[in-house]
Amino acid sequence: MLQFTFMDTETIIVSFSYLGIFGLMISNGFISFPSSQVLYIIAGYFVFKGDLSLAAVIAVGTLGNTIGNIILYEAARSKGLAYLTKFQIFREKEIKKVEVVFQKKGAWFLAVGKLVPALKVFIPIPAGLAKMNRGLYIAIVFITSAIWSTPFLAIGYYFGKSSKVFGRYAIVMTLVAFVVMAVFYKFMNSEEVVAEIEK
Repeated sequence: MLQFTFMDTETIIVSFSYLGIFGLMISNGFISFPSSQVLYIIAGYFVFKGDLSLAAVIAVGTLGNTIGNIILYEAARSKGLAYLTKFQIFREKEIKKVEVVFQKKGAWFLAVGKLVPALKVFIPIPAGLAKMNRGLYIAIVFITSAIWSTPFLAIGYYFGKSSKVFGRYAIVMTLVAFVVMAVFYKFMNSEEVVAEIEK
């Protein structure tokens, strides 16, 4: 995959403003690339400078991420697991585990999973495989995408766009994400889930 730098993201935002944010977040929602954390930190800095509107950034970013997630959801729903795993982006066994957990936890799992970095990447896949209600799926994804943007925009607004700033706060965010992920992965690897995928 292409190396996409902090500066590349900033260049696109400077050059294309809201349209750039919208396009990048569609890509992020579909293939989790580029980093939404970095994008929102940079955007937060430009909000502070007065170059961008906070409400508009949240709106276009949320809409873009939701569209990207819908594309991934529809691909999983229509093409199935075999189609997605052939790209070797996601491990089949892990997707199956998440699918089982998703079927047991439903909308709650989607809502929480969308707020956890390591899970939000492929959470639309089990939703699509399970053929979750489209309206409910879109509503949850839209709300959680908006929530996701706010802490990173705040970092950029109050502390600047420096990648060093992101690095310092990434440690805290990683620790929080690790705790949440630990709970999910414990259930994902429980005897109940493993037995289900080995049937």
